[in-house]
Amino acid sequence: MLGIVSVCPYGEVSALDARLGDTQCEITDQETQIMHRLQDAVLEKSQALYSVMEHAAELDCLLAFAAAARENNYICPTLTMEKTLEIHGGRHPLQEVCVATFVANNTISNSKEGKVKFLTGPNASGKSVYLKQVGLISFMAHIGSFVPAESATIGMLDGIYTRIHTQESISVGLSTFMIDLNQMATALKSATSSSLVIIDEFGKGTDVADGTSLLVAILKHWLALEDDCPHLVVSTHFHSILKQGLLPSSTQLRCQTMEVIPNGDEMVFLYQLIHGQTDHSYASHISSMAGLPDEIIDRGQQVTELIKENKPIPRVDQAGAEKQLTWYRSVVAKLMEADIDTVNMKTFLQGFVIPTISQDGKSL
Repeated sequence: MLGIVSVCPYGEVSALDARLGDTQCEITDQETQIMHRLQDAVLEKSQALYSVMEHAAELDCLLAFAAAARENNYICPTLTMEKTLEIHGGRHPLQEVCVATFVANNTISNSKEGKVKFLTGPNASGKSVYLKQVGLISFMAHIGSFVPAESATIGMLDGIYTRIHTQESISVGLSTFMIDLNQMATALKSATSSSLVIIDEFGKGTDVADGTSLLVAILKHWLALEDDCPHLVVSTHFHSILKQGLLPSSTQLRCQTMEVIPNGDEMVFLYQLIHGQTDHSYASHISSMAGLPDEIIDRGQQVTELIKENKPIPRVDQAGAEKQLTWYRSVVAKLMEADIDTVNMKTFLQGFVIPTISQDGKSL
């Protein structure tokens, strides 16, 4: 406040400053010294602490394996040095917890039962789930986990190579098909007779003829190795590969499909792997399930049938143009039949042309 001057004796101020003035700084200095001593103590025991952390992480992993195995009814797989994969009642570890009922499937891959499985089947019939299931069970067995199956004998693998998921990114600078090719190139260069290769619809990123040719060439390369080919599971919608006999006869090749039962206009998916093949993907049915308009689905079916019969594909508006041309011809025919000298053109137009226009919705 103006006009008021406070005066403190110098001796008292000096005493307070000496006793309390630097308390905060002293507290901070003490904290720093304590942290340094703690740091030195921790560093002296760093190796022991790292070891404890590693063992705790391993124990946590083993406990998680045990809990998952007990809760999800996993079994202990048998590992062998033989080149075989034998899985009975295999299940997808993630898919089975997302659905009310999961259909288990068997997988047998060895020199006797064939190491190359060629899988065809309709869209949404379970092919991709099955392929991932085989890869996941094999991987889980190799990391020491129990596996989702009734029984499993897994040969030791030196690698698992897949062409299932395409991770697209602008930073990569590669097209979708180029990424797929890189994945296949890695498998072709690195896979041995003790490897597992999983291929899901390779070639769909390019022209059908080119994609089919590349897939056939890759399969021929591995089939030529006979017993030395890797464990190979392939799914595709290129039905012409089997229909045209593009693959060579081999003791290692087995054709399989996912069982489907047609029920009128609907399809019943059983998700059961069986021996055999299919030449239909039932894309129109899946499109209907996805909610596409009926006119688009009908048009797609029409184009499919025309392609199968090697017939030209008319434009969508061509049917209306042909109907209009037919109407024009009928009018011309009536005019040709009429006697121009005697006919009353007004009566002719009112009696034939105008009613026809009103009926067909046409205009001159």
